[in-house]
Amino acid sequence: MKKLSGITENTGRRSKMKKLLGTAAAVLVLVLAGGCVQEPSAELSDSENIQSLLSSNSYVKMNPLEGQGESGGGGKDNDFPEHWWRKLNSEGVFELILENDPATGICTVTVIRNLDASFNIDVTHDGVINPGIKPISDIRTRRLIVERTGEDTAPHGGWVLTHITPAEFSLNSGIPQEVFIQSMKIYQGDELTWECYSTDTFYSIEDGLPVLELGTLVRLEVEVLHLNPQYTPAYYVYAHGPCPIWPRHWMNDDGLWGDRIADDGIYSYEWYVEGSSEHWFIAADIIDADTMLDQEEDDYDSGAWGILALKS
Repeated sequence: MKKLSGITENTGRRSKMKKLLGTAAAVLVLVLAGGCVQEPSAELSDSENIQSLLSSNSYVKMNPLEGQGESGGGGKDNDFPEHWWRKLNSEGVFELILENDPATGICTVTVIRNLDASFNIDVTHDGVINPGIKPISDIRTRRLIVERTGEDTAPHGGWVLTHITPAEFSLNSGIPQEVFIQSMKIYQGDELTWECYSTDTFYSIEDGLPVLELGTLVRLEVEVLHLNPQYTPAYYVYAHGPCPIWPRHWMNDDGLWGDRIADDGIYSYEWYVEGSSEHWFIAADIIDADTMLDQEEDDYDSGAWGILALKS
């Protein structure tokens, strides 16, 4: 990696932390701990039924993006670490913020869950796995829309989940972050299946999510942003999903491996869909190059977007 000079910080990136708490919109905060969710009932309040609905709904979950990633020495970047991976240590409580009064029959909900993990990295290239460990403290955010479409006696008091946004992974509050995903597109063959330019965009559960078929050729394309690049390359971009061998793969902007145009700022990865789960979580992940330079400094910097893809 080569050091750049004369680069000034891009201040165009707005803060992604939504100031929901302490505002009139945030009418109720629910914290879900294991074993504390009540059974849905007509006797429960709207907020309690929403809590019960979302605590057990597979569409709400946000993958921790742990596991092995491609390493150096494979023709990509010989200066890249010999080994690296992310390991989940613990997840915080499942926090729900109801942004409006559910008495209206429709409610927007923010889901927040903290993640404590470790970034294991070995830069020595000596054939021995002996990584240093950098701490990770991430916050994952997703917004939902729930609607009351049934009677009080219906499951969850008649509340159903109708829309979700992509999940956004960012560094926990107080930790400087300089790398961000800006857009995300999913293709099947050359046909655009799904696209997103903001994690504030809601997608219908019924017909707005990507639907993938096992064995289909899929391409993920993303655009990214670094506020203060210091090296060449300034960052590394990865695709997560039902991919071959391991769940994380290097994305390219070199006109190869599914990338259509070299050096156009669009990073791509193309693969044949694998896996057997009912739903897949497809994500784009950017990691600051500075994070990859050593295995001692506490300098982890990463951001990601992820969306649920349905199995056809």
